[in-house]
Amino acid sequence: MSTETVEQTDDYTAEIDGTHGIPIFTYNKYVSGEELRAVARRWAEIVEEENADRYLVNTEEIAAHNDEDKQWLGKTWVPNLIDQGVRAGAGVYADSVISKGDMERIEEKLNAIDPDYEYRTFGSQSKAVEWLAEQ
Repeated sequence: MSTETVEQTDDYTAEIDGTHGIPIFTYNKYVSGEELRAVARRWAEIVEEENADRYLVNTEEIAAHNDEDKQWLGKTWVPNLIDQGVRAGAGVYADSVISKGDMERIEEKLNAIDPDYEYRTFGSQSKAVEWLAEQ
């Protein structure tokens, strides 16, 4: 999988998958609260700039989002992406039981937002990209 880095900060790396045009966002460290919201808003801008209808968020560097952040992502960020035309998202979780469980709960809540939007979680980025490419 070839990617082009479009932006890199201490908090995250934003890339575009060269084969499928899928924005890939990777947390480089744990962020929460207003810092997370600023990162997520920038990612939404990149999705819009790329005219993408799919995206991937790699959270392997963090164990779990706090409840307030999960609520904001589900009630504000994802609905805004759906309004932009996004129809599929994928998450990659860290190799831990806590991360997997957290991402499964996030998957369930995000899939309940809109019947035309689907979110799946994966243990590897390659499997997530493969699934997104089929959507």
